[in-house]
Amino acid sequence: MQKKKYYLNIIFMLVLLGLVFYTILKEEDTSSILDALKDASIFFMFWAAIAGLMYVIMEGVSMQIILLSLGIKTNIIQCTKYSFIGFFFNAITPSATGGQPMQVLYMNNDGINMGASSVTLLFWTIIYKVALIIVEALVFIFMYSFARQHLKGYMWLFIIGIIVNVVSIFLYSIIVFSQNGAKNIAYFATWLLHKLRLVRRKEKIEKKLDKLLMSYKEGAEYMRSHMKTAGIVLLTTIIQRVSYFAVTWFIYRALGLSGYTCIEIIVLQSFVSVCIDILPFPGGVGVNEGFFVKIFAPVMGKSMAVSAMLLSRGASFYVLLITSAIITMAAQVHQIHMEGRKIKLKKDK
Repeated sequence: MQKKKYYLNIIFMLVLLGLVFYTILKEEDTSSILDALKDASIFFMFWAAIAGLMYVIMEGVSMQIILLSLGIKTNIIQCTKYSFIGFFFNAITPSATGGQPMQVLYMNNDGINMGASSVTLLFWTIIYKVALIIVEALVFIFMYSFARQHLKGYMWLFIIGIIVNVVSIFLYSIIVFSQNGAKNIAYFATWLLHKLRLVRRKEKIEKKLDKLLMSYKEGAEYMRSHMKTAGIVLLTTIIQRVSYFAVTWFIYRALGLSGYTCIEIIVLQSFVSVCIDILPFPGGVGVNEGFFVKIFAPVMGKSMAVSAMLLSRGASFYVLLITSAIITMAAQVHQIHMEGRKIKLKKDK
């Protein structure tokens, strides 16, 4: 059933992507777009690919730092594998909900207990959102006029994106810093859904919530006592975020464009991410491409913005998606092989 859901999400992604590309390209001169792609600088394309790869690797670095602070010895290759697995399942599930459960599963397969993996992912998720808020806060402090000029009619979507992230951080913070806050919120939500007749068996849901909240308790206690680790992970996560945004800068240079600084292009790409991340589409496919062109058309011209979108999304998403799919399949094959060996050893005994 779960596999069927993943396949349906992939089909939905492809259909949506096809519709968006048709809408974008139907009024464009495809020959000029292809010429721009053909003439793109290999040197800058290489660095765009490295920046995209750094986005995934830095998540692995953050995971390794957290796991080591928990006393669990691991290596960067193993943690990067978890990062790619998370990237793949986030990309093919709505609102990026599939990545962390699969990361927990594969960590458990490698001997990392669910308590440690849950702590690691909770810790990293909060820091990941905090890093984005810090970056955008700096943008609004030092580049407000630039933001207002380029977001124009999309400022409301950007503000909603920021609010969603701030609310998420607030709710996670309640889990971390309040003994009963998370339980009270969860119970209130269950009571409200019960009153609205969206939940029938309130007591059964509350029992499940108690088990879930217990799994977060260890993570909350860890986070309260490891603020130094939080600072280090925050630094690596900011580098991760900026690496992702910098892909578009390298593409901008690869296409021979100039007139905007590296920081300005990175800021524009951050606007795309904030506005699109809140939408419940697998991998942001379709809407990400369309919004990219909307934001960058005034900067590059419509035709060149389409070329930049193809290269930027290729380096920061589609190439990584293919790579993560291969790594996930390899990890699954390895796991099946290891389980087969265990069964054989039991039989031999």
